[in-house]
Amino acid sequence: MKTIGILGGMGPMATVDLMKKIILSTPAKADQEHIPMLVDNNCLIPDRTRAIKGLGPSPVPEMVKSAKRLMAGGADFIIMACNTAHYFLPEILPHISIPVLSIIDVAVDHIMEQGYQQVGLLATSGTISTGLYQKALEAKNIKCIAPAAQRQHIVDDMIYDGVKANNEAYDTGDIRALLADMRKQGAEAFILGCTEVPVAVSMYGLEGVFVDSTDELARAAVKFSREEK
Repeated sequence: MKTIGILGGMGPMATVDLMKKIILSTPAKADQEHIPMLVDNNCLIPDRTRAIKGLGPSPVPEMVKSAKRLMAGGADFIIMACNTAHYFLPEILPHISIPVLSIIDVAVDHIMEQGYQQVGLLATSGTISTGLYQKALEAKNIKCIAPAAQRQHIVDDMIYDGVKANNEAYDTGDIRALLADMRKQGAEAFILGCTEVPVAVSMYGLEGVFVDSTDELARAAVKFSREEK
């Protein structure tokens, strides 16, 4: 089996969630049948959304350091526990010599398989502003429903003030109302387009039809790892 390299720390809880989902997606009956994983939980990587907005330093140098550590440790391919970080992939790829599986691609592939025509997008304002998911969905003739600009902060607040702050008592009234409104706009399902959002769904008991991008990346990583080199 190929060794999975996880470029993590974006954030730490999302990294653990990805690892857990890889383990749960692996058809193993003993320790020795699980897939080797190398994890670089680099919490020094600057905030990706702030960088995209021009409010903070680029995460690329630290991400490249992590990728190189994973390659040196023997990783055969890399996955990243952060949707927004995929915006910076074009700057990172020239520095590495192993494949990178895209969380965006595998999530959109799953949406295609399920036959959804209209999906809501729950992601950071950074991911929203880059159009990563919107462009990928439009290429497949799938309508993307994002929160109205004045309500995007509701998703960001849940991510930063809720999950990243490990705030189990976070008030979810606004996010529940937002989900209901997006359903009325035609969202058949919701892309959990930030790796903290699946954690939030579990932590706060949010309800809905969800496409968990972390879960889809985990499944793709397991499949890729078990294929012949």
